[in-house]
Amino acid sequence: MDIGNNAISFLLYGAAALFALGVILSLLARAGKNDGDDKADQLEKALPGAQCAQCGYPGCRAYAEAMANGTAACNKCTPGGQDTIDTLASILGVSVPADESEDAIFAPRTVAIIHESLCTGCTKCTRHCPVDAIRGERRVVHTVMENECIGCNECVNKCPEKCIEMVRLEPTIANFNWELHPIRFKGTNWCHSPSS
Repeated sequence: MDIGNNAISFLLYGAAALFALGVILSLLARAGKNDGDDKADQLEKALPGAQCAQCGYPGCRAYAEAMANGTAACNKCTPGGQDTIDTLASILGVSVPADESEDAIFAPRTVAIIHESLCTGCTKCTRHCPVDAIRGERRVVHTVMENECIGCNECVNKCPEKCIEMVRLEPTIANFNWELHPIRFKGTNWCHSPSS
């Protein structure tokens, strides 16, 4: 009987010690967590998660960390659009920066195309498309819906047949980037109110 009580006491004291150690480690982890990591987590959650690298970083996490460190602007996420840029700016506590790439205003979108003669209908591209822009059944040739494709390149990376290619659309009225920003001329005032 005495051995049983000692074993129970040992287990209870051991469990209490492990619980106390867990609480201490948890408190230390929270205290040691960098504020930049918290901000990077918030920024990553605000990003669409397409992992497309159109921002110039290898994925959404790397871009979020660069923004949190102050080495990247918050206007680089093409798939997210203006709503995402506004959210990122709000998290960072900055105003939305002007688009630095003036040539990008006139560049038509980049989208995926599937070379139908090579497609086997394996459906790997459809499973990894973040916006469901690829249509097709198993063992049937797939098609990319151009107006839904965000150009994230995920399907190209996942296609085992290497039958998907990213192409820049020819500029037409339908795919032209109409979200032009106003051009400001420095040193001139074009809006004169009539003097009375």
